[in-house]
Amino acid sequence: MYLNLDPKQMVRLNLALAVLFICVGVYSLQSDSLPISSFTGFIFAIAFMVQAYRSTEKFAAKSALSKTLTATDTSLTVKQVYYGEQEKTVELSRITQLKVADNYLAVILDGNGQGYDFQIKGKAEAITERLNEILPKALLKNSPIEQV
Repeated sequence: MYLNLDPKQMVRLNLALAVLFICVGVYSLQSDSLPISSFTGFIFAIAFMVQAYRSTEKFAAKSALSKTLTATDTSLTVKQVYYGEQEKTVELSRITQLKVADNYLAVILDGNGQGYDFQIKGKAEAITERLNEILPKALLKNSPIEQV
């Protein structure tokens, strides 16, 4: 985030902005002097409430890389929490390439350019570090992690 605020301050800021836009929406219903519609004010209010939830420590703990990326001897499991909880397990023997960017992981399977794209919370360096921790060294030797 561009602001140097701790999670509680981000929650308060986003909730304050949500309340402000609720007030703008209600005021816009009452008068015709505002150039934006009341619908727009309510949409912004909902967006700031969602962002306030994503700024909470509970959501941060839920989307931590240690819980998002896990591996066994034969599979890699990725949990996505952005758009509802979704979990996908991929066999390690099928992975031919791993691509990492900020908040993103691509797993290419069977060398055919097709696979899975995951949106996970974290910087590219942190995701790469987590993958290096949990994946077998033999897999990383044959399928290096590429940062895009």
